Amino acid sequence: MDEALDLIEYNGMPVKEALAEALGAQDDRPAAHPGLAVWTAEALERYRQGGTEALTPLSYRWVRVTTLSAPDRRGAARYEECAWGRPYASLDGSVRELWIPVAGPLSTEDRDTAEMAAAAMTVAFGQPHRLPGRFRWKENATPVETGSPADTREPETVRIREVSCLTGERRIVAGGTPAQIKQEYERIGKGRLAEAVASDGFVPGFDCEDCKLVPLCPALRRGPGLLGIEDRTRPRRIWSVSNGRSYAGRPGRDEACSAREHLRRLRLPDREGRSLSPFVVRGHAVHTWIQNQHERTPGVACRPGDAPDGSAPWSAGKWIVPGEEAGIGARMVAAHARHCPYRLTTVTGLVHERSLVMHDTAADIIVLAKADMIYRDGAFRVYRETKTDARSNPPAEAEADLLRNRPQLALAVLLMESSGIDLTLARVELEVLSPDGARLTIVDPSDTDTRARAHAVVHELAADWHGDTKALARPGMHCRHCEMTEWCRPEASVTSESTGGRS
Repeated sequence: MDEALDLIEYNGMPVKEALAEALGAQDDRPAAHPGLAVWTAEALERYRQGGTEALTPLSYRWVRVTTLSAPDRRGAARYEECAWGRPYASLDGSVRELWIPVAGPLSTEDRDTAEMAAAAMTVAFGQPHRLPGRFRWKENATPVETGSPADTREPETVRIREVSCLTGERRIVAGGTPAQIKQEYERIGKGRLAEAVASDGFVPGFDCEDCKLVPLCPALRRGPGLLGIEDRTRPRRIWSVSNGRSYAGRPGRDEACSAREHLRRLRLPDREGRSLSPFVVRGHAVHTWIQNQHERTPGVACRPGDAPDGSAPWSAGKWIVPGEEAGIGARMVAAHARHCPYRLTTVTGLVHERSLVMHDTAADIIVLAKADMIYRDGAFRVYRETKTDARSNPPAEAEADLLRNRPQLALAVLLMESSGIDLTLARVELEVLSPDGARLTIVDPSDTDTRARAHAVVHELAADWHGDTKALARPGMHCRHCEMTEWCRPEASVTSESTGGRS
């Protein structure tokens, strides 16, 4: 969308032509995926509705430059501060605004005030600069000489506003006079910025996808062959079991759709919240309640009485469980007491929602898993997945089908294998919580046959996804429940088959 806006706001190009140029194939870049094109057209319309309120779009960015007399401990002698967003100003320069496009609806939660204070400082006191190109970030931003006093004068009013690209709604999230902004920056923004600059830690995660330091990162584990794919010709991407299931569907069900996974990975908005069904919300709430219980009383085993009162709606974190689901979810939480890790006196170091990241260098794919629980049981390292099942006493899955039906377990086995730990001192657990009880199944990663099945399951989920360059829509009964149907255009996917679709 930014590219189309640049053509409209800076070059005066008509909207239809700007969209065609921004979304079309260019040199070695394929045309945008049809679903992305549909969202972009609507996002552009929503962003522009209401106009720019007598403000002029600026083709440069405001940048604060700090030059040191000698390099600091990080070896840097120059720092540049800029804020992401689209800059606008009044003709006389008395008003400066930074607009932040938001893909979905505006959040009801406040933005981080320290971050906003630092961003507002840049808008208020930054000078016009041209930023380097996308792949030339080692170069300095260059000053822009516009010849207009309005571009360099200190503004009287500064505002940062969010703009929803789904509804067109706008709201101011920071602002004031330069004096007010400087005061707020000194109070909370400066310290946060200093912390960010001084930090020299590495935190592998979603940002690894486009990070140039991936080959050298000391914190990113390497797992060559983790996915069983020997092909580095595709762009580096993030893969998880969620990606794999989104692409291939669930075992035994005719619901595979590569466009669904592609559009989800682009994080296109879910206007109607279809992805958050009552069952999904209940599952998140159960997990969060158990996590909160473990963190409130670390080392103390959960009891059935620690569960919420299911006769009324209850909440855990941001999740609210109403009606019939409240009772079902409460009984699931109570059922966890049977297999709570803290029933064992040897359990230590229990953490929830731990992200595990590994770089499969053979496929150049960042593999991501989020473990429900990780802990030590004496000398054992344990990876536990907790699942909820609303059926009364759900049947145990046959061992042959367990890894295929629960591929998170298969990936856990491979992550343990690739980490180099002693697999005879490791185990993977599946805890299934139902309204009538709980079941715990143990998977032994040291077993050769188990590891072979795990490799087959993960490879099957990842191989077709890795080689897919088109992400074509595949309509079917599953479309009824897919939150991407609003943007999906199966008929357009056919016409773009020869060019593929960029992300």
